[in-house]
Amino acid sequence: MKTRCAVVRMRLPGVESVDELGPRLSSHVETCLTCQAEAARYRTLRRHLGALASETIEAPDTLVSAVAAQIQHPAAEDRRGTMVRRAAIAASAAAGAVAAAGAGTIIVIGLRRTRSAA
Repeated sequence: MKTRCAVVRMRLPGVESVDELGPRLSSHVETCLTCQAEAARYRTLRRHLGALASETIEAPDTLVSAVAAQIQHPAAEDRRGTMVRRAAIAASAAAGAVAAAGAGTIIVIGLRRTRSAA
């Protein structure tokens, strides 16, 4: 990818149109098919997001009570998942400690052998 293409890709999300990129980058976009396609994708995205602003979505009547119930009494599945994660963390820590102890033992034995050989 060319340097100018990379700069255009970084700057496109922050501008409304290609003209706001400045004269050098705007002229690059006019000649680069890749950058033109990228600019077209952002135009389409902005158009779709703009259309969403006028839409009103109604939340179900039970949403607030369902969220409050989950906060007060988390599901048993969540508790089991937390317990599994904690057990996995503990097992990982234990395995790491065993590996560190083994490595330390090997280093000590190696040092003693080199000292006794000298």
